[in-house]
Amino acid sequence: MPGYDAQFTSPLDKAFECPVCLIALRDPMQITPCGHRVCNTCLQPILRNKRPRCPLDNLNFDHEKVFSDNGCHRQILNLQVLCSNLKKGCEWIGPLSDVELHESGCSYAEVSCPKRCGASLERRQVNDHSLECVNRLTTCSHCGKKVALNQLSLHLQNCASFPVSCPANCGETGLTKEKARFGVTLFVTLRRRVREHFLTLIEIVYNYLPKLTFHMNIECPLLVIPCKFLEAGCTFKTERFRMKDHLSGSTEFHLNSLYDLVCTQKKQLENQRERIQLQKEHIQLQKESLLLQNQEIADVRSRTANGKLVWRITDFTRKLMDAKSGRAPEPMISEPFFTHPNGYKMCAGLWLNGIGTGRGRYMSVGLQWRLFPFQVQVGEFDSIQKWPMYPKYTFTLLDQRDQFTDRKDISVIFEPQIITRPSADRQLGKGARRFVLQEDIRDSSYCKDDVVFLKFEVALKQAPSGFFKV
Repeated sequence: MPGYDAQFTSPLDKAFECPVCLIALRDPMQITPCGHRVCNTCLQPILRNKRPRCPLDNLNFDHEKVFSDNGCHRQILNLQVLCSNLKKGCEWIGPLSDVELHESGCSYAEVSCPKRCGASLERRQVNDHSLECVNRLTTCSHCGKKVALNQLSLHLQNCASFPVSCPANCGETGLTKEKARFGVTLFVTLRRRVREHFLTLIEIVYNYLPKLTFHMNIECPLLVIPCKFLEAGCTFKTERFRMKDHLSGSTEFHLNSLYDLVCTQKKQLENQRERIQLQKEHIQLQKESLLLQNQEIADVRSRTANGKLVWRITDFTRKLMDAKSGRAPEPMISEPFFTHPNGYKMCAGLWLNGIGTGRGRYMSVGLQWRLFPFQVQVGEFDSIQKWPMYPKYTFTLLDQRDQFTDRKDISVIFEPQIITRPSADRQLGKGARRFVLQEDIRDSSYCKDDVVFLKFEVALKQAPSGFFKV
């Protein structure tokens, strides 16, 4: 299990927080020599790597130099927490070690009905619910037995004291199933004798029917049967003993009928092949139309480009945890954008767990001229651009406070000296490896509703004096 997801009475000390699951440490394991702690469960995926790294400082460590930190665990278990049913009205406060014992008997905890009616309710409401539960016991008014309320109708069907009328329709009233037992037994006996009589008749027919069926289908010479070439078009019918004469005298007709049938089926197969080919051509036309639509979208973006991209990243916390544990590949790649109409084509790259010197603590960002490492996309207008180019990058983490005047965006400006024309076998990328600390993003105004906004801006500068211009 990951860490303790409890509500503490005071803010949790960072020393007691797991850097992977981001909640209180459960069974903390200390990594040496850095001394950082990780939940035992969260540490297992990291230990499966050949060269495990600490999720906080990205330092390598030895599998055998990881031990259970019992002292830290005792401190965490002594922290004061609130009951998880606080919103329902529970005011209990106690150490983390007692929270499971308390919640197992908390009056505000949600439980199932003990009589298994399927209802879910708070433990303190069980007594009131038992008065209206569909499975509560009730007394049969005829025999006095205790029966569940929802089973009462089924019990009445078999209740020996339930009032019934005479099965012989004599008009007698006031009988019960016990008193009418003799009359029922007599009625059943008469019905059994009639049933035995009919069974005898059925047995006679059953023993004779197979022989009759075999005779009619195989042997009877006078039975009128159709020609065996019926599906080929021959509609002739006659007695069985005359069918041989028909077959011997109509050989040419039957062969012609079979030939016509084969030709018809062949034509149907050809028509089917033509329909399949038309469907394939239609699918190909749809693919080409989709490619044209994508090209038109790219052309529109190129004509309206201003060198800016705002990237909306959803489900940030889960994606960050996946990047830290190695479950998700990095970097994340944005959609392409252009510096100006018919300009340089770029895309943004994001390393949630950092890259290089920023790995483990920072979030790294960058701009590049192709979608490395997934597919090469050289700009459509590269052949008419001026090379080399001299860009100015601005990376901004947008603040999401409601008041615009209170917002404090985090920006970094990066100016590479020179950028030459990209090619299919060469990836050109520049960025900031230590853009922003990961801990400054979580639980802050930069991450609202688990969504983060990044803004990328590219401005083109004039070539410095002294450089040769192409």
